[in-house]
Amino acid sequence: MKNNSKRYGESCAKCGTCNTVCPVYLATGNEIHTPRGKQHLGSRIEKDEVSSHYADIFSKCLLCGACLDACPRGVDTPELVIKVRSELPRLSGLSFIKYLSRRALAHPSLLSGLTRIGKAANLILGEWLPHDSGLRLRLQSFGQEAFKLPAAGYIERLKAELPEGKEQQERREKSGTSYFMGCLANHLQPDIAESTQFLVARTTGHKADVPLEQACCGMAALAAGRIDEARDLAKKNITAFEINDFPILVSCSSCYYQLKSYHELLADDPEWRERAVRFIERLQEFSTFFLEKFSDSGKALIPAASGSSIKVLYHDPCHLRFKLHITSEPRQLISLFPGIEMQELPSGPQCCGQGGLFQVAHPDLAQKVRDRLMDDFGNISAQTVLTACSGCLLQWQLGLAAKDKRGKAEHLAIFIAKHLQ
Repeated sequence: MKNNSKRYGESCAKCGTCNTVCPVYLATGNEIHTPRGKQHLGSRIEKDEVSSHYADIFSKCLLCGACLDACPRGVDTPELVIKVRSELPRLSGLSFIKYLSRRALAHPSLLSGLTRIGKAANLILGEWLPHDSGLRLRLQSFGQEAFKLPAAGYIERLKAELPEGKEQQERREKSGTSYFMGCLANHLQPDIAESTQFLVARTTGHKADVPLEQACCGMAALAAGRIDEARDLAKKNITAFEINDFPILVSCSSCYYQLKSYHELLADDPEWRERAVRFIERLQEFSTFFLEKFSDSGKALIPAASGSSIKVLYHDPCHLRFKLHITSEPRQLISLFPGIEMQELPSGPQCCGQGGLFQVAHPDLAQKVRDRLMDDFGNISAQTVLTACSGCLLQWQLGLAAKDKRGKAEHLAIFIAKHLQ
């Protein structure tokens, strides 16, 4: 993230276009929660005394990017929000993480959720996940049923199973693809990583190489305003993947978005920025990668249609829908397989309300955003929701369970792998 001396609020025309797309404003109807409201406050950051109320306003942002995508002037409110969060300790001694912790501890539904989780929560939040994993905060409000811990994380198992020395090097050289899996597929749902590897082997002939030193993408750290921590994680990942020059497949949409921003995050360091640019040029988004692989293969890898049809909804992660505009590729990929009926929401694609840290700070508000999506889903007949974003996947699983809705939410990799087997 560049050091930017521009004054926020000066470019905003106050036209209100952002109001029509902001999920938080649509849930609260409060002008202060609009992107233009934050732009106005951001322009006064050096004048006014910063309070916990100020922090509360800037915590009520999903960082979804809808406002930036819609803004006719390209005003980057998500960048402003991250900047303010990063400056809170300097401005007022109010750490954003401490603020989130107080919110979590003071919220009855979070406390009851943590009570239900019990031993499992202590294991996950205290021992299971690495300190720098962005999953730590995301998992605060999930019930015990969500935590069916695998025997070991995916990379942990690889370390135990991979051969040493020359044989390992030969296997790496044959793979031709590197794999960044993200925290969910590594630590909590390794079926995502296993299914992705199955698809890579099916389409290329070899499993992908998994650099064992890869770390969290850093999105949660950045969202919390911990810019230095996000930069450290970026450097770890760039270094880990410099072990070869293969394309880097990313199975989590949010991770892909964050990894694509490393050159901006490291813009003030010329050496690391160059390395980040080379890293970014190798990144391959999951649906785009496999759409190309399966399309090139013709019908050879696609199974024949079965007698029954499966109705599915593809959920667009905000990080792909806005700025990156990757929306048609996942649908094209799903449509390659026979026996699948694609459906769309009556009101069109929507934010799920996860927003990483947003759900921790404001679970009631996150639920309002999510419930709007769940209600719309109830108007179609699809039984399965597909997505490739770890945060969206968790939010859908939580929402379907809370609403006692039919069907299930699955990662795109797991769904396609099962369809092929």
